[in-house]
Amino acid sequence: MANTYVILAVLVVGIILIIYAFTTIFHSGAQAPSKSTSTPVSTSGAATATAPPPPPAVVTFYDVNVQYAYYGPVSKNGINCSYTTYTYIDSQSLTLNGSQPFNLQFQPGSGQCPFTITSVVVNTPGFAVTSTTPGTPFTLPPNSQYQLQVNMRAPSTSFYGPLTITINYR
Repeated sequence: MANTYVILAVLVVGIILIIYAFTTIFHSGAQAPSKSTSTPVSTSGAATATAPPPPPAVVTFYDVNVQYAYYGPVSKNGINCSYTTYTYIDSQSLTLNGSQPFNLQFQPGSGQCPFTITSVVVNTPGFAVTSTTPGTPFTLPPNSQYQLQVNMRAPSTSFYGPLTITINYR
């Protein structure tokens, strides 16, 4: 029975010493030793740490909301031009890397009245219009359609959601 008390006392003292050691290490600001991987060493002898590269940003948009915003007269050359502002939802989707360039194609039509596309802007934060083909401004003659290519750059951070573009015309 005495041996049991001795073993129990040794265990209790051992646990107290371990707790004391960890408390002393963490309160003094020192860090517990850890397993280390090889650290590159510079020619001057100072150690340099290299961080792994961050994961690439992934950009996914699942709808393109194209807003046609008309700013101009109601009639042109005696013809009633009843253009309005409206939104067209194109169910295109695209996944790309952050900051990657891409382009979208649209086919605006003029109806009875000619109109001029004055600018194309992107309303979704982080995306940027880099150029259009043809360049703006350009005029569509009456009863015509034209292929408009919008060249863009994706944001450098991850994104998932709809993309909103405004095509301004008069």
